[in-house]
Amino acid sequence: MILWYKKYSSILRASVITALEYKANSMVGLFAILSGLLVEYLIWSMVYASENIGQTIEGLTTQWTFNRLIAYIFLSMIIGQLKSSWVTSHEMIMQIRQGFMNQYIVKPLSFFSYHLMNFIGTNILYYVPYSLLIIFSPIIFNNIVFINSIQIPFFILALILSIYLSYSIYFFMVCFAFWFGEVRALLAAYNISMFVLAGQIIPLDFFPVGYNQLINYTPIPYLIKFPVDIAMAQQVNYSHWIHLLFIGLMWCFIMRFLSSLLYNIGIRRYEAYGA
Repeated sequence: MILWYKKYSSILRASVITALEYKANSMVGLFAILSGLLVEYLIWSMVYASENIGQTIEGLTTQWTFNRLIAYIFLSMIIGQLKSSWVTSHEMIMQIRQGFMNQYIVKPLSFFSYHLMNFIGTNILYYVPYSLLIIFSPIIFNNIVFINSIQIPFFILALILSIYLSYSIYFFMVCFAFWFGEVRALLAAYNISMFVLAGQIIPLDFFPVGYNQLINYTPIPYLIKFPVDIAMAQQVNYSHWIHLLFIGLMWCFIMRFLSSLLYNIGIRRYEAYGA
C-alpha cells in the first residue's frame, strides 16, 4: 500500500506541475460555466415569464421556483465539468491505437490508476475556482443551497463518488479501442447525451415518470442528480443519503470490475501497432 501511494502520488504531483503551466485553462473553464449559466438564465426567464408555461412548470413540483431551478443548473454545470474525463479519455485512446501500451505491460503500472492520477492532476486548476463558486453558492442562492451544514460532508462524498464513477464509465468505453478503430465517436455521443439524460441542463424531475423509474436501475442518477439533491435538500435525511451512497458505491465497484474485465481481455490481443 505504501509503495502504491508513493508511486501514484508522484504521478499526481507531476500532473499537477504540468497543469500549473496552463493556468489560463481554469479561467476558460470558469467562463464556460458562467456563460452557460447566463444562456440558461435567459432561456428559463423567458419560459417563466409566460404565465401559463410558468404555472405548468412550477406545478410539476412545488420546489421548482425560478431561483431554485437556476441554482440547480448552476451546481449541475459545475459538477458536470468536474466529473468529465473527456480529455483524459482521448489520451488513453491514442495510446492504445498508436501502440504506446508497452510501458503498462512491462512496468508495474496500472493503466486505470495512472490515468486516474493524471485526470485528477490535470483538473486541479478547475477544482480551485469551482470550489470557490460552491463555497459562495449559499450566499448567492440564500436558503436554497446548503441550508444545513451537515449537507456539506455528504455533498463532498457524493461528488467524489460522481467523479470516480464517471471516470470508470469513460474508462470502460475507452477499452473498446482494442477492437474498434474510432471510439471517440462513442465518447462524444455519451458526453452529449449525458448533458440531457443525466440532468445537467434540465432537472430529471421534468422528465416522464417512466424515464426516472428506468434510470434508477442505472448509474446515471449518481453522476449529477445525487450530489445536487444533497446540496439543495430542504430537510436532512441521513438514512436516505447513506442508502444512496451505498448504491452509488456499488455502481463504482461494478463499473470498475467491468472495465477491468474488458481491459484484461483487450490487452491479451494487443499487438502494439504503431509502436
